[in-house]
Amino acid sequence: MLDTGLQARVIEVADLNAAERARWAALRAAEPMLAGPYFDLRYAEAAAACAPGSRVAVLEQGGRVVGFLPFQRRGSSIQPLGAPMSDFHGLVAEPGVSLPAVLALLGAERMRVSGLVSPEPLPELSVRYAMAADLSGGFEAYQATRSAAFLKDKRRRARALERDHGQMVFTFERPALDLLAWLVAQKRAQIRRTHQHDIFACGWTIDLLNRLAESDAPDFGLRLAVLRAGGTIVAAELGLTAGDRHHLWFPIYDPAFSRYSPGALMTLETLRAAAERGVARVDFGPSEEAYKEDFAVPMEPVLEGAVAMRPSLMTHLRGAPGADRIDEVGRRLARRLDRIAACEPGLIGQVKGGASFVTGLGRRHPAVGAGIGVGIGLGLSLGLLAD
Repeated sequence: MLDTGLQARVIEVADLNAAERARWAALRAAEPMLAGPYFDLRYAEAAAACAPGSRVAVLEQGGRVVGFLPFQRRGSSIQPLGAPMSDFHGLVAEPGVSLPAVLALLGAERMRVSGLVSPEPLPELSVRYAMAADLSGGFEAYQATRSAAFLKDKRRRARALERDHGQMVFTFERPALDLLAWLVAQKRAQIRRTHQHDIFACGWTIDLLNRLAESDAPDFGLRLAVLRAGGTIVAAELGLTAGDRHHLWFPIYDPAFSRYSPGALMTLETLRAAAERGVARVDFGPSEEAYKEDFAVPMEPVLEGAVAMRPSLMTHLRGAPGADRIDEVGRRLARRLDRIAACEPGLIGQVKGGASFVTGLGRRHPAVGAGIGVGIGLGLSLGLLAD
Protein backbone atom coordinates (compact mmCIF):
# COMPACT_ATOMS: atom_id res chain seq x y z
CA MET A 1 0.00 0.00 0.00
CA LEU A 2 1.12 3.53 -0.81
CA ASP A 3 -0.84 5.30 1.93
CA THR A 4 2.10 5.60 4.36
CA GLY A 5 3.60 9.03 3.86
CA LEU A 6 0.94 10.03 1.32
CA GLN A 7 0.39 13.77 1.07
CA ALA A 8 -2.20 15.82 -0.78
CA ARG A 9 -1.60 19.23 -2.31
CA VAL A 10 -4.87 20.90 -3.40
CA ILE A 11 -4.72 23.31 -6.34
CA GLU A 12 -6.77 24.58 -9.25
CA VAL A 13 -6.78 22.24 -12.22
CA ALA A 14 -5.52 25.11 -14.37
CA ASP A 15 -2.44 25.37 -12.13
CA LEU A 16 -1.13 21.87 -12.92
CA ASN A 17 2.35 22.30 -14.34
CA ALA A 18 3.76 20.58 -17.40
CA ALA A 19 5.34 17.74 -15.42
CA GLU A 20 2.10 17.09 -13.55
CA ARG A 21 0.11 17.08 -16.78
CA ALA A 22 2.52 14.57 -18.27
CA ARG A 23 2.22 12.43 -15.14
CA TRP A 24 -1.59 12.51 -15.40
CA ALA A 25 -1.38 11.32 -19.01
CA ALA A 26 1.07 8.54 -18.10
CA LEU A 27 -1.06 7.26 -15.21
CA ARG A 28 -4.15 7.27 -17.39
CA ALA A 29 -2.38 5.45 -20.21
CA ALA A 30 -1.19 2.76 -17.78
CA GLU A 31 -4.72 1.84 -16.65
CA PRO A 32 -7.22 0.80 -19.39
CA MET A 33 -10.16 1.49 -17.06
CA LEU A 34 -9.26 5.22 -17.22
CA ALA A 35 -9.44 5.44 -21.03
CA GLY A 36 -12.92 7.01 -21.05
CA PRO A 37 -13.49 10.71 -21.82
CA TYR A 38 -14.19 11.74 -18.23
CA PHE A 39 -10.61 10.90 -17.24
CA ASP A 40 -9.13 12.97 -20.05
CA LEU A 41 -7.39 16.02 -18.58
CA ARG A 42 -9.13 18.19 -21.17
CA TYR A 43 -12.49 17.23 -19.68
CA ALA A 44 -11.22 17.97 -16.17
CA GLU A 45 -10.01 21.39 -17.32
CA ALA A 46 -13.38 22.22 -18.89
CA ALA A 47 -15.32 21.02 -15.84
CA ALA A 48 -13.05 22.90 -13.44
CA ALA A 49 -13.58 26.13 -15.37
CA CYS A 50 -17.35 25.84 -14.84
CA ALA A 51 -18.19 23.81 -11.73
CA PRO A 52 -18.27 25.73 -8.42
CA GLY A 53 -15.81 24.54 -5.78
CA SER A 54 -13.62 22.67 -8.24
CA ARG A 55 -10.11 21.55 -7.26
CA VAL A 56 -7.64 18.75 -7.88
CA ALA A 57 -5.68 16.94 -5.19
CA VAL A 58 -2.12 16.23 -6.32
CA LEU A 59 -1.09 13.12 -4.40
CA GLU A 60 2.58 12.78 -3.53
CA GLN A 61 4.72 10.29 -1.72
CA GLY A 62 8.45 10.41 -1.22
CA GLY A 63 8.74 13.52 -3.37
CA ARG A 64 7.02 12.09 -6.43
CA VAL A 65 3.48 12.38 -7.78
CA VAL A 66 1.56 9.11 -7.39
CA GLY A 67 -1.89 10.29 -8.37
CA PHE A 68 -4.63 12.89 -8.72
CA LEU A 69 -8.20 13.25 -7.50
CA PRO A 70 -10.28 15.87 -9.33
CA PHE A 71 -13.21 16.93 -7.14
CA GLN A 72 -15.66 19.65 -6.19
CA ARG A 73 -16.34 20.55 -2.58
CA ARG A 74 -19.86 20.77 -1.17
CA GLY A 75 -19.76 21.68 2.52
CA SER A 76 -17.97 18.96 4.47
CA SER A 77 -18.36 16.53 1.57
CA ILE A 78 -16.73 16.29 -1.81
CA GLN A 79 -18.08 15.06 -5.13
CA PRO A 80 -16.47 13.97 -8.38
CA LEU A 81 -15.44 16.95 -10.46
CA GLY A 82 -18.25 17.89 -12.83
CA ALA A 83 -20.94 15.95 -10.96
CA PRO A 84 -23.71 15.30 -11.93
CA MET A 85 -22.35 15.45 -15.49
CA SER A 86 -19.47 12.99 -14.99
CA ASP A 87 -20.93 9.50 -15.42
CA PHE A 88 -17.60 7.85 -14.54
CA HIS A 89 -15.05 9.20 -12.06
CA GLY A 90 -12.34 8.29 -9.59
CA LEU A 91 -8.65 8.50 -8.86
CA VAL A 92 -6.08 8.84 -11.60
CA ALA A 93 -3.36 7.14 -9.63
CA GLU A 94 -0.88 4.34 -9.16
CA PRO A 95 -2.22 1.02 -7.82
CA GLY A 96 -2.42 1.04 -4.06
CA VAL A 97 -3.56 4.65 -3.57
CA SER A 98 -6.64 4.37 -1.36
CA LEU A 99 -9.63 6.66 -1.88
CA PRO A 100 -10.61 6.69 1.83
CA ALA A 101 -7.05 7.68 2.71
CA VAL A 102 -7.22 10.55 0.24
CA LEU A 103 -10.54 11.73 1.66
CA ALA A 104 -9.00 11.76 5.12
CA LEU A 105 -6.14 13.93 3.85
CA LEU A 106 -8.67 16.33 2.32
CA GLY A 107 -10.68 16.57 5.55
CA ALA A 108 -13.82 15.38 3.78
CA GLU A 109 -16.51 13.54 5.74
CA ARG A 110 -17.73 11.67 2.69
CA MET A 111 -17.69 11.39 -1.09
CA ARG A 112 -20.79 10.19 -2.86
CA VAL A 113 -20.12 8.40 -6.13
CA SER A 114 -22.41 6.99 -8.82
CA GLY A 115 -19.92 5.53 -11.30
CA LEU A 116 -16.65 5.12 -9.41
CA VAL A 117 -13.98 3.38 -11.46
CA SER A 118 -11.74 1.78 -8.88
CA PRO A 119 -9.48 -1.27 -8.70
CA GLU A 120 -9.74 -0.94 -4.91
CA PRO A 121 -12.53 -3.03 -3.33
CA LEU A 122 -14.86 -0.86 -1.26
CA PRO A 123 -17.40 -3.22 0.36
CA GLU A 124 -19.70 -0.43 1.54
CA LEU A 125 -20.49 0.53 -2.07
CA SER A 126 -22.93 -1.13 -4.46
CA VAL A 127 -21.50 -2.76 -7.58
CA ARG A 128 -22.85 -1.96 -11.02
CA TYR A 129 -21.15 -2.45 -14.35
CA ALA A 130 -20.04 -0.15 -17.14
CA MET A 131 -22.18 -1.03 -20.16
CA ALA A 132 -20.33 -0.74 -23.45
CA ALA A 133 -20.37 -1.77 -27.10
CA ASP A 134 -17.11 -3.29 -28.31
CA LEU A 135 -16.40 -1.91 -31.79
CA SER A 136 -12.74 -2.94 -31.92
CA GLY A 137 -13.51 -5.47 -34.66
CA GLY A 138 -15.69 -3.11 -36.66
CA PHE A 139 -19.44 -2.62 -36.90
CA GLU A 140 -20.20 -5.87 -38.73
CA ALA A 141 -18.38 -7.90 -36.08
CA TYR A 142 -20.28 -6.00 -33.40
CA GLN A 143 -23.63 -6.71 -35.08
CA ALA A 144 -22.83 -10.42 -35.10
CA THR A 145 -22.91 -10.35 -31.28
CA ARG A 146 -26.37 -8.79 -31.10
CA SER A 147 -29.79 -10.43 -31.23
CA ALA A 148 -30.80 -11.20 -34.82
CA ALA A 149 -34.46 -10.68 -33.91
CA PHE A 150 -33.66 -7.25 -32.42
CA LEU A 151 -31.75 -6.12 -35.51
CA LYS A 152 -34.46 -7.46 -37.84
CA ASP A 153 -37.12 -5.54 -35.94
CA LYS A 154 -35.12 -2.31 -36.18
CA ARG A 155 -34.63 -2.74 -39.95
CA ARG A 156 -38.38 -3.17 -40.28
CA ARG A 157 -39.04 -0.03 -38.23
CA ALA A 158 -36.51 1.95 -40.28
CA ARG A 159 -38.32 0.96 -43.50
CA ALA A 160 -41.65 1.98 -41.97
CA LEU A 161 -40.26 5.34 -40.85
CA GLU A 162 -39.01 6.13 -44.36
CA ARG A 163 -42.25 4.92 -45.94
CA ASP A 164 -44.41 7.08 -43.68
CA HIS A 165 -42.26 10.19 -43.22
CA GLY A 166 -39.57 10.35 -45.89
CA GLN A 167 -35.91 9.56 -46.28
CA MET A 168 -33.85 8.89 -43.18
CA VAL A 169 -30.70 10.99 -42.88
CA PHE A 170 -28.17 10.50 -40.08
CA THR A 171 -25.37 12.88 -39.10
CA PHE A 172 -22.65 12.51 -36.46
CA GLU A 173 -20.67 15.73 -36.14
CA ARG A 174 -19.48 18.41 -33.77
CA PRO A 175 -22.61 20.34 -32.71
CA ALA A 176 -23.21 23.90 -33.81
CA LEU A 177 -24.06 26.05 -30.79
CA ASP A 178 -27.64 26.63 -31.95
CA LEU A 179 -28.24 22.89 -32.34
CA LEU A 180 -26.63 22.27 -28.95
CA ALA A 181 -28.96 24.84 -27.37
CA TRP A 182 -31.92 23.14 -29.07
CA LEU A 183 -30.93 19.73 -27.67
CA VAL A 184 -30.53 21.13 -24.15
CA ALA A 185 -33.98 22.75 -24.40
CA GLN A 186 -35.48 19.44 -25.52
CA LYS A 187 -33.73 17.58 -22.71
CA ARG A 188 -34.99 20.08 -20.15
CA ALA A 189 -38.53 19.62 -21.41
CA GLN A 190 -38.12 15.86 -21.01
CA ILE A 191 -36.79 16.37 -17.48
CA ARG A 192 -39.85 18.46 -16.59
CA ARG A 193 -42.22 15.84 -18.01
CA THR A 194 -40.64 13.15 -15.86
CA HIS A 195 -40.42 15.36 -12.74
CA GLN A 196 -36.66 15.01 -12.37
CA HIS A 197 -34.33 17.70 -11.08
CA ASP A 198 -33.35 20.05 -13.91
CA ILE A 199 -29.57 19.76 -13.90
CA PHE A 200 -29.33 22.57 -16.46
CA ALA A 201 -31.24 25.18 -14.42
CA CYS A 202 -28.10 26.09 -12.45
CA GLY A 203 -26.35 27.42 -15.56
CA TRP A 204 -22.84 26.05 -15.03
CA THR A 205 -23.74 22.68 -16.55
CA ILE A 206 -24.74 24.42 -19.80
CA ASP A 207 -21.51 26.41 -19.64
CA LEU A 208 -19.63 23.11 -19.46
CA LEU A 209 -21.30 21.80 -22.62
CA ASN A 210 -20.59 25.06 -24.44
CA ARG A 211 -16.95 24.95 -23.38
CA LEU A 212 -16.61 21.35 -24.56
CA ALA A 213 -18.22 22.35 -27.86
CA GLU A 214 -15.40 24.85 -28.39
CA SER A 215 -12.78 22.10 -28.58
CA ASP A 216 -11.46 21.59 -32.09
CA ALA A 217 -9.05 18.77 -31.18
CA PRO A 218 -9.46 15.90 -33.65
CA ASP A 219 -9.47 13.31 -30.84
CA PHE A 220 -11.59 15.08 -28.22
CA GLY A 221 -14.88 16.90 -27.83
CA LEU A 222 -18.62 16.73 -28.27
CA ARG A 223 -20.27 14.78 -31.05
CA LEU A 224 -23.97 15.12 -31.84
CA ALA A 225 -25.86 12.26 -33.44
CA VAL A 226 -29.01 13.40 -35.27
CA LEU A 227 -31.56 11.19 -37.03
CA ARG A 228 -33.98 12.91 -39.40
CA ALA A 229 -36.91 11.54 -41.38
CA GLY A 230 -38.20 13.71 -44.20
CA GLY A 231 -36.17 16.61 -42.80
CA THR A 232 -37.69 16.34 -39.29
CA ILE A 233 -35.47 15.50 -36.33
CA VAL A 234 -36.87 12.34 -34.74
CA ALA A 235 -33.98 11.59 -32.35
CA ALA A 236 -30.66 13.07 -31.26
CA GLU A 237 -27.95 12.31 -28.74
CA LEU A 238 -25.03 14.32 -27.47
CA GLY A 239 -21.89 12.34 -26.71
CA LEU A 240 -18.30 12.93 -25.69
CA THR A 241 -15.31 11.50 -27.56
CA ALA A 242 -11.73 11.06 -26.33
CA GLY A 243 -9.27 9.05 -28.39
CA ASP A 244 -10.88 5.78 -29.46
CA ARG A 245 -13.66 5.99 -26.84
CA HIS A 246 -17.08 7.61 -27.22
CA HIS A 247 -19.53 8.09 -24.36
CA LEU A 248 -23.25 8.42 -25.03
CA TRP A 249 -24.52 11.22 -22.83
CA PHE A 250 -27.80 13.07 -23.44
CA PRO A 251 -30.40 11.40 -25.70
CA ILE A 252 -33.77 12.78 -26.76
CA TYR A 253 -36.40 11.60 -29.20
CA ASP A 254 -39.74 12.89 -30.47
CA PRO A 255 -42.53 10.92 -28.72
CA ALA A 256 -44.70 11.38 -31.83
CA PHE A 257 -42.40 8.89 -33.61
CA SER A 258 -42.15 6.37 -30.77
CA ARG A 259 -43.74 3.54 -32.78
CA TYR A 260 -40.63 3.52 -34.99
CA SER A 261 -38.14 3.21 -32.08
CA PRO A 262 -36.25 6.32 -33.23
CA GLY A 263 -33.86 6.19 -30.25
CA ALA A 264 -32.79 2.65 -31.07
CA LEU A 265 -32.41 3.46 -34.78
CA MET A 266 -30.25 6.45 -33.91
CA THR A 267 -28.10 4.42 -31.52
CA LEU A 268 -27.38 1.79 -34.16
CA GLU A 269 -26.41 4.49 -36.65
CA THR A 270 -24.21 6.12 -34.01
CA LEU A 271 -22.39 2.84 -33.45
CA ARG A 272 -21.93 2.39 -37.19
CA ALA A 273 -20.54 5.91 -37.62
CA ALA A 274 -18.30 5.61 -34.56
CA ALA A 275 -16.80 2.35 -35.82
CA GLU A 276 -16.11 3.92 -39.21
CA ARG A 277 -14.16 6.69 -37.44
CA GLY A 278 -11.97 4.32 -35.49
CA VAL A 279 -13.82 4.31 -32.18
CA ALA A 280 -13.11 1.00 -30.43
CA ARG A 281 -15.62 1.28 -27.61
CA VAL A 282 -18.86 3.17 -27.03
CA ASP A 283 -19.90 3.61 -23.39
CA PHE A 284 -23.55 3.65 -22.30
CA GLY A 285 -22.90 4.52 -18.67
CA PRO A 286 -23.49 2.33 -15.60
CA SER A 287 -25.87 -0.64 -15.82
CA GLU A 288 -29.30 0.56 -14.86
CA GLU A 289 -31.73 0.93 -17.75
CA ALA A 290 -32.74 -2.36 -19.36
CA TYR A 291 -32.55 -0.97 -22.93
CA LYS A 292 -28.75 -0.84 -22.71
CA GLU A 293 -28.64 -4.63 -22.83
CA ASP A 294 -29.89 -4.51 -26.43
CA PHE A 295 -26.73 -2.68 -27.49
CA ALA A 296 -24.04 -3.27 -24.87
CA VAL A 297 -22.51 -5.80 -22.52
CA PRO A 298 -21.24 -5.42 -18.94
CA MET A 299 -17.57 -4.49 -18.76
CA GLU A 300 -15.62 -3.43 -15.66
CA PRO A 301 -17.42 -2.93 -12.33
CA VAL A 302 -18.26 0.61 -11.23
CA LEU A 303 -19.30 1.52 -7.71
CA GLU A 304 -22.13 3.59 -6.28
CA GLY A 305 -22.72 4.91 -2.79
CA ALA A 306 -20.97 7.00 -0.18
CA VAL A 307 -17.35 6.60 0.85
CA ALA A 308 -17.70 7.89 4.39
CA MET A 309 -15.27 8.53 7.20
CA ARG A 310 -17.92 7.46 9.73
CA PRO A 311 -20.13 4.35 9.50
CA SER A 312 -23.59 5.09 8.14
CA LEU A 313 -26.86 3.98 9.68
CA MET A 314 -27.13 1.25 7.03
CA THR A 315 -23.84 -0.21 8.21
CA HIS A 316 -25.44 -0.91 11.57
CA LEU A 317 -28.70 -2.16 10.02
CA ARG A 318 -27.04 -4.53 7.55
CA GLY A 319 -28.52 -8.01 7.86
CA ALA A 320 -31.64 -6.82 9.69
CA PRO A 321 -35.09 -7.70 8.26
CA GLY A 322 -36.06 -5.23 5.52
CA ALA A 323 -32.62 -3.60 5.52
CA ASP A 324 -32.01 -4.33 1.83
CA ARG A 325 -35.24 -2.58 0.82
CA ILE A 326 -34.47 0.41 3.03
CA ASP A 327 -30.98 0.55 1.57
CA GLU A 328 -32.31 0.55 -2.01
CA VAL A 329 -34.81 3.34 -1.33
CA GLY A 330 -32.12 5.30 0.49
CA ARG A 331 -29.72 4.97 -2.45
CA ARG A 332 -32.32 6.24 -4.90
CA LEU A 333 -33.19 9.18 -2.67
CA ALA A 334 -29.53 10.00 -2.01
CA ARG A 335 -28.75 9.82 -5.74
CA ARG A 336 -31.39 12.43 -6.53
CA LEU A 337 -30.55 14.71 -3.64
CA ASP A 338 -26.87 14.50 -4.46
CA ARG A 339 -27.65 15.74 -7.97
CA ILE A 340 -29.28 18.78 -6.39
CA ALA A 341 -26.25 19.44 -4.20
CA ALA A 342 -23.93 19.04 -7.19
CA CYS A 343 -25.83 21.55 -9.30
CA GLU A 344 -26.66 23.97 -6.51
CA PRO A 345 -23.72 24.61 -4.15
CA GLY A 346 -25.62 27.35 -2.27
CA LEU A 347 -28.17 26.64 0.46
CA ILE A 348 -30.96 28.62 -1.24
CA GLY A 349 -30.55 26.69 -4.46
CA GLN A 350 -30.50 23.42 -2.54
CA VAL A 351 -33.70 24.29 -0.68
CA LYS A 352 -35.42 25.21 -3.95
CA GLY A 353 -34.16 22.01 -5.53
CA GLY A 354 -35.36 19.97 -2.56
CA ALA A 355 -38.80 21.58 -2.71
CA SER A 356 -39.01 20.88 -6.44
CA PHE A 357 -38.00 17.28 -5.81
CA VAL A 358 -40.74 16.83 -3.23
CA THR A 359 -43.31 18.41 -5.56
CA GLY A 360 -42.36 15.93 -8.26
CA LEU A 361 -42.52 13.10 -5.73
CA GLY A 362 -46.06 14.14 -4.83
CA ARG A 363 -47.09 14.16 -8.48
CA ARG A 364 -45.73 10.67 -9.04
CA HIS A 365 -47.20 9.36 -5.78
CA PRO A 366 -50.45 11.30 -5.07
CA ALA A 367 -51.27 9.03 -2.14
CA VAL A 368 -48.57 10.79 -0.16
CA GLY A 369 -50.24 13.74 1.48
CA ALA A 370 -48.91 17.12 0.42
CA GLY A 371 -48.12 18.30 3.91
CA ILE A 372 -46.51 15.03 4.95
CA GLY A 373 -44.62 14.80 1.68
CA VAL A 374 -43.21 18.30 1.97
CA GLY A 375 -42.30 17.85 5.60
CA ILE A 376 -40.59 14.52 5.15
CA GLY A 377 -39.06 15.45 1.83
CA LEU A 378 -37.55 18.72 2.96
CA GLY A 379 -36.35 17.14 6.18
CA LEU A 380 -34.57 14.43 4.27
CA SER A 381 -33.33 16.89 1.69
CA LEU A 382 -31.83 19.31 4.15
CA GLY A 383 -30.41 16.49 6.24
CA LEU A 384 -28.58 14.99 3.28
CA LEU A 385 -27.64 18.26 1.65
CA ALA A 386 -26.21 19.71 4.84
CA ASP A 387 -23.19 17.42 4.63
